[in-house]
Amino acid sequence: MVRERLQGYADRGVFRGFSEQASTASRHRFRFSWLGTKPLALGYTPGTGAFVFRNLLPNVRARSPLHRDLQAFVAGRASPKLPAHRRVDRRRARVRCVLSRGAMSLELVATRNHHEYGVNRVVNLVHEVFLYLHAYQPEYMWENFDAPEE
Repeated sequence: MVRERLQGYADRGVFRGFSEQASTASRHRFRFSWLGTKPLALGYTPGTGAFVFRNLLPNVRARSPLHRDLQAFVAGRASPKLPAHRRVDRRRARVRCVLSRGAMSLELVATRNHHEYGVNRVVNLVHEVFLYLHAYQPEYMWENFDAPEE
């Protein structure tokens, strides 16, 4: 079902170059181009319901204003003040940012029986993160994603 949802995004032209990498019994890996020039990697672990965009955002320093800003933004996506179609329902999934070696990963863990919800939410969340960065951290986008300065 997760593969079908991701393939649906590719079929609609949202993702380019969509492929599934060699999988292990416990983890699936998908690769595609989206929201920039560099391919993104999404890992999915069916046993835990974890969806991880590993090293999604490069050059993020620990305890930097950017790091704190992103953590607050991502945590805020679970706020009940957001409309349901933009919110991450805490009963179905939880989200967090993970910083390792100067790169931030985004993780969403779907609760039992909500993996279809999880794949949709993680894709929407990444899209919202990039929109947020374009609006509030344009310098970061210029330097790390060759975003136009206009």
